[in-house]
Amino acid sequence: MQISTLKLVSAIWLLTKSVSARPPWISTHVYSPSTVNGSSHALFTSSAYGLDAPKVETINDTSYEWWYFDAVSEDQKSSVVLTFFVAPATGFPESGAPDNAILSATIALSYPGQEVASFLSSVPATEATVVSVGNGASGFWKGSGMNFVGTPDLSNYLISVDSPSIGVKGFMTLQSLAPAHYPCGPAEAGQSMVMMPGIGWTNAVPDATAQVEFDVNGTTVKFTGIGYHDQSWAVTNFNSNVGSWYWGHGRLGPYSVVWWDTLTPTGAEHVSGYVARDGKIVSVVCTTTTVRPTGANSTYPPIAGGGPPEGLHIEIDLGSEGTMIVDATSTFTIVDAGGAYYRWTGTLTGGIEGQASFTGTALWEEFALLPPS
Repeated sequence: MQISTLKLVSAIWLLTKSVSARPPWISTHVYSPSTVNGSSHALFTSSAYGLDAPKVETINDTSYEWWYFDAVSEDQKSSVVLTFFVAPATGFPESGAPDNAILSATIALSYPGQEVASFLSSVPATEATVVSVGNGASGFWKGSGMNFVGTPDLSNYLISVDSPSIGVKGFMTLQSLAPAHYPCGPAEAGQSMVMMPGIGWTNAVPDATAQVEFDVNGTTVKFTGIGYHDQSWAVTNFNSNVGSWYWGHGRLGPYSVVWWDTLTPTGAEHVSGYVARDGKIVSVVCTTTTVRPTGANSTYPPIAGGGPPEGLHIEIDLGSEGTMIVDATSTFTIVDAGGAYYRWTGTLTGGIEGQASFTGTALWEEFALLPPS
C-alpha cells in the first residue's frame, strides 16, 4: 500500500506525457511552515488552466487555502475526509493549527464497528509543494505522510496516506463522473471564483466513483462509493467573512448535485447550485438556490451553539429544465464541534419537480458562527 513521493512525482510526469507531446501549463508552488509578514494576494477570476492550482500567492496571518477530498459508502456507514491545509489558526481558526504553524493534513474516518466508529487526526507538515499541470494539481505535505496526485484533465485523483505517527496507511482514488465548475459557471476562463465575499472556491470533482482502502491501527476500512474534491481560499480571516453556511454534495439516480447557501456576518445571503445528469452539466448558478434546515433544530439562520438539524431541504432552479428539489436526511453525524460545526452523511431523495424521484447518498456540513440574537 505504500506509495513513495518518488513514485508520485513519476506519476505526474507520466500523466503530462500522456496528455500531449508538449505538456500543458505547469507551475510549482512551495509553502514554508510559517506565515510571512505583509499583505497577501489571491486569484478570484479563472484562466484557461490552473483550476486546482494554488490561488494565494503568500500566506500571511489572515489568509488560508485548502484542498478537500471525501468519499462516502453507498450505505453511508463508512466515510473518509482528507484535507490538506495551508492555514494558520489566525486565518482559519477551525483548522486547529498552532498559531505559528500553517501546514497540516487532516484525515477523518467513520466505519462500522459495534457502532459506527470514528477517527480524526491532524498531522503537521514541514513543507508543502503543489505541482499544477493543466487544470489538475498534486500536493506533497512533507513529513505528514499524506499526498495527493491529480491528472491534468481532472479525471482522476489518488490520495495516499502512510503516517505511522497516527497509525494510518492506505489510499483513496477518485474517478470523476461530472464536469468541474466554478460557483457561477462552467470550468472556463474568465469565470468568477468568488463563492461569497472574500472567499474563493473551485470544484474540480463534483462527483466521482471512489475506491477507499485504509488500515487504521489494525482495522481495515475498505469501500466503494461516491467521491468529491474541491478547493477553498481567502486572504481575510474566515470568521470575518462567514456567519453561517450549508454546503454539501450527493448523487441520486443519474444526477450529481452540489449546493451552497451562505450568510455573511451581517446576514447577506450568497448561494450556488450545481446539477449534472449522466456526466453533463444541466445547470450551475449562483442564484435561484435555496437550502434550509428541516426537522428538529431547524431554526434559520443557524446560530452558534445550536443543535444539529435532522436534514436539509434543497431547491435549485434549473431554468427550462425545471426545479431540482431534494431532501438530505442524516444517517450519521460524523463531526460535532460543539454547535459551531457539524458534518453528516445520509440519504438524498428527490429529483426534478414533476418527474421521477430517486434516492442516493450525500455528505454535507453546517458552519454556525452567528451569535444568538
